[in-house]
Amino acid sequence: GSSLVQASALGSTRAEPRHPPAMSRPPCADVVVKIGGSACTKKAQFETLNEEALGASAQQLGKLKADGVRMAVIHGAGSFGHQHAREYAVSKGTSAEEGPPKYPLSDRLLEGAAKTRLSVTTLNKHVISALIDAGVPGITISPCPFVDTEKKKLPGGRLPPGAADGAANLLKRGLVPVVHGDVVLDDAQGVAILSGDVWMVELCKELGARSAVFVTDVDGVFTAPPTEPGAELVKEILVDPATGALELTGVSMDCASHDVTGGLKAKLESAAEVLLGAPTVDAVYIVRAGSEGADEALRGKAPQRGTTLRRKA
Repeated sequence: GSSLVQASALGSTRAEPRHPPAMSRPPCADVVVKIGGSACTKKAQFETLNEEALGASAQQLGKLKADGVRMAVIHGAGSFGHQHAREYAVSKGTSAEEGPPKYPLSDRLLEGAAKTRLSVTTLNKHVISALIDAGVPGITISPCPFVDTEKKKLPGGRLPPGAADGAANLLKRGLVPVVHGDVVLDDAQGVAILSGDVWMVELCKELGARSAVFVTDVDGVFTAPPTEPGAELVKEILVDPATGALELTGVSMDCASHDVTGGLKAKLESAAEVLLGAPTVDAVYIVRAGSEGADEALRGKAPQRGTTLRRKA
């Protein structure tokens, strides 16, 4: 039977709309692609690149670019960034202390922030190198210190105008904006982590993308970890636009312990959030790096082998 997963993180108590409309600008991207941490790093090995998966994704994006498809790219941190962030509790900032943050921040938090930033920008250099080798003129947008948060959320629920305009202006020239999850400055807790998944929603919305593609190391969402016997690929997931509830056949919510931004459940919630927050997006796809399914999804076609998320009619 079909199980309902209530994505509670999608609910919000704030009075203002959770997703304010985009600033008015013509659509400037066809697709926003998130190269997940598992598709560019070996998640179980500290700061280890997954050259095969990253190279495969870069080659696919190179073909896409050659076909004139306009894209923005986001990449996860995988085994870069997450360990430092967790070890130094960067995402918590000063939230354990009473009242507003006291500056300067503690030496430990400063060290953690700097090490996390070094780690994600080191990975970013590898991602950009792979993209350029494949014919994709990628230009990094590093969020810190220009995109801030308050209690880990974007103020007003949107990117600052400069960040969205910057991405749009790169695209206008034919360049490909590439964003990474990052340490950011947080008004309420000093520092925080802004994940690539938040950028996925925001860039899709601001750039008017028609599709969003999450590239991972497996073929999509499975009913159990894909290595287990009897694990089935979930081909379609429906998202209720009113409640954010996901309709799918039973999914195992398993995640590696050091992924501070959450495992499969968080990925599904992020994918659903794109449909809730970016009205121009018709479908969100979860596919494997280098696969035929990824080729199809990147061109806005439902993959034969992959998971497609749509709004429930």
